[in-house]
Amino acid sequence: MMSICNIEAEIKLLPIHEYAFLKSEDLVFSEEVRILCEKNQCGMYGTCWACPPAIGSIEECRKQCMQYEDGFLFTTATKVKNRFDMQGWLDARKEHEKLTDQVVKIFRAHYKDLLILSTEGCMVCKNCTYPDEPCRFPDRMYPATEGYGILVMQQAKLCSIKYNNGPNTVTYFSLILFNRRNNKEGS
Repeated sequence: MMSICNIEAEIKLLPIHEYAFLKSEDLVFSEEVRILCEKNQCGMYGTCWACPPAIGSIEECRKQCMQYEDGFLFTTATKVKNRFDMQGWLDARKEHEKLTDQVVKIFRAHYKDLLILSTEGCMVCKNCTYPDEPCRFPDRMYPATEGYGILVMQQAKLCSIKYNNGPNTVTYFSLILFNRRNNKEGS
């Protein structure tokens, strides 16, 4: 329990919009989310190690998530000029991923094994090695939460986190799965 208190003290210093701790058994999975991936709604399907089909089937993703007991869901909410401000969306996503790196660093200081899920695709490399070579930076590549089949809209509601933060605002989500009992303090 000490690690959670330490983590909360550290994350309160970061520009996280909202967050919640949850149990992995309460994750909301949906085949429909994966179907959107397969229809290539975001343009990332089959292009990188962070998205389907590289991450495995939805059942494999669910099993991987269930190896962890606990989760930490958090958001950023960024104002953009308007809903068509693609550069604003991209800039907000880059900032969210930088924040995700900071949160991951905090969790890694307290827990031995994590599963980190974030926004669509991966932004670490300009050109992904998928499918020809292994990922160059597996510790920095965070698979897409929705690619794992997690219905973020419903998950946010269950965690009392706003999915939509108003007009001209983009909200991004990340999820860190961990086991409280597997902390580095041994407690």
